[in-house]
Amino acid sequence: MPEALVVLAVFVVAVVAWMGAWMHARDPAQQNPREDFAQAQQHAMWLEQRLEVARRERWEHHMVVSLTNELELTQARARTLRTVLPAA
Repeated sequence: MPEALVVLAVFVVAVVAWMGAWMHARDPAQQNPREDFAQAQQHAMWLEQRLEVARRERWEHHMVVSLTNELELTQARARTLRTVLPAA
C-alpha cells in the first residue's frame, strides 16, 4: 500500500509540474514579437538554403514541394509578425 501512495504522489507532482509549465508557456507576457520575427526570418533563410540544395541535388519532387510549402508558411508568418511589431 505505501508503494501505491508513492506512485500516486509522483504522478500528482508530475501532472502539476506539467500543467504549470504548460500555463507558463501559454502566458502572453512570455512572448516577444521581435524575437519571434527574427526567428521566423532565420528559419525562412535556412529553408531557402535547403531548397537551393534540394534543387541542385535533384531531391525527390515531394521533398521540394514540402520545403516550398514550409517556406511559404514561414514567410507568411514573418509578414504577419512584422505587422504586429511595436514601433521602435
